[in-house]
Amino acid sequence: MKRNIGFNNKYRKWIGSLSMIALILQLVSCNKFLDTQPQNVTAESNFYANATQLNNALTGVYGILASANVYGDNIWDALSVATDESYYTVSTTISGVQLMNFTSSESSIANTWADLYIGINRANLVLENINKPVMDSTSRATIQGQALFLRAYYYFLLVSNWGDVPLKLRSSISPDSISCPRTDAKIVYDQIVRDMTTADSLVLPATSYGFGGRVSKTTVEGILARVCLHRAGLFTAGFSTIDDRATWFAQSLYWSRKVINSGIHSLNPSYSQVFINHCQNLYDIKESMWEVMFYGTGNGNPYPQNGRVGNNSGIKCNDLVYGYSYGFIAAQSKLYTSFAAADSFRRDWCIAPFSLSTTNGVTTKVPFSATAIYTRYNGKWRREYELGNNKQKNNTSINYPLLRYADVLLMYAEAANEVNGAPTDSAYWAINQVRRRAYKYPLNTPNVKCDIATGLSDQEFRLAVQDERYRELCFEALRRNDLIRWGKYISTMKTMAQQMPAGASVMAATAANNIQQKNILFPIPIGELSLNPGIGKQNAGW
Repeated sequence: MKRNIGFNNKYRKWIGSLSMIALILQLVSCNKFLDTQPQNVTAESNFYANATQLNNALTGVYGILASANVYGDNIWDALSVATDESYYTVSTTISGVQLMNFTSSESSIANTWADLYIGINRANLVLENINKPVMDSTSRATIQGQALFLRAYYYFLLVSNWGDVPLKLRSSISPDSISCPRTDAKIVYDQIVRDMTTADSLVLPATSYGFGGRVSKTTVEGILARVCLHRAGLFTAGFSTIDDRATWFAQSLYWSRKVINSGIHSLNPSYSQVFINHCQNLYDIKESMWEVMFYGTGNGNPYPQNGRVGNNSGIKCNDLVYGYSYGFIAAQSKLYTSFAAADSFRRDWCIAPFSLSTTNGVTTKVPFSATAIYTRYNGKWRREYELGNNKQKNNTSINYPLLRYADVLLMYAEAANEVNGAPTDSAYWAINQVRRRAYKYPLNTPNVKCDIATGLSDQEFRLAVQDERYRELCFEALRRNDLIRWGKYISTMKTMAQQMPAGASVMAATAANNIQQKNILFPIPIGELSLNPGIGKQNAGW
């Protein structure tokens, strides 16, 4: 069963964002998630008086993950949809990040920036007060480790999307502390790695929790592998030397190997079940290592923590009983045709092979013809599997994955190839695990029907891994930054636009036709430039 997450009925006021002089921070909490009870908090001096209150504060740091401006909606929707895997379907929309037609005043950019700094500020407050209560030392250490990791993760989202960003390692407690200059991206990455490495020595193993909503030891290690790959990718933007690149690939290999060698994780034999679990409040920590936990629908529960997974991003449907979805995100034809015929099961789960038609209150599945491949929706999270009879139009309780073991295997394969200058046996093993599961074959039995051909060069294997990430991890908010770290975002989008097949939706090519070099990074929000005198200049092109 999924653990119920709800908001406590009292909130703390803090200054939480560089973008605002005074911002009310809602300090969220939960009952079963952290085994806490609602607390009446009236004075900051008393707030960290005991372990329960420190746990409440930690839950406030976690709460940002579920924000509508982070993984509740914005990151996987507006900020990630413009890639060669997906496009925005709403033909009446003429501007926005989804269409690569926006300015530095774009609200979705500003809101995500602000919420990430709120999360950072909350983490800083926890870390500054970590030694205040009298409590068990192990419990204190695990809270410290989670706060350090979450602060670092929010900085990772910032630096990978905005480049140089203000690095704040102390909380904002007065308007005078708002002025903060941007810090070189390399220094921010160094801090991220330090914090996460420290967290790795403090947090508990995944088996201590049994569900994916908490940061575990292998979660830290898997995300470190991702961070190091992105840090290596700075070379493509001209920031890093070749020696830097080699160092960070080696670090990614080290951390991804630790996850594999832990023995805790393995692939779920069923690809579709991974995502059905997200819909049905089931936890499989072997595969779904870290996910954002949503709870409630916004109707009948005074403190829901719900998102729009399967709603904005699902199979378009106007039936509330079946599960309403706007179908804002459709698959690019390039993604559909990238799947081999024998990989049709994974393809048809990622990209719905049917539309939904509702007549007289009855919804039926209408299969697409074999040639109708240009307007199919993201099918990973299907509201028909969502539990309960109280489905809401705009809210779901479907969880969102932040790290899957399949991703770790593919990161390991990529790093092993880069470090050794050629694919190793273990690199082949890692990518073939993912492919065998996709093709519905036994994971540990070599099979020429799905395994990557041996004898590939480093470049050939690199492309094979990139293509496998494209298929396996589509719609999980990873593709845009993958393309950027490989130095391929602009060229890939332009090429796709030029090769768009006849019959494709006009909307499918809109972002690709609009994209420019400046879109490698998001603009610093215009409000930040106005209110933070230390921020300095805008990102290039904005």
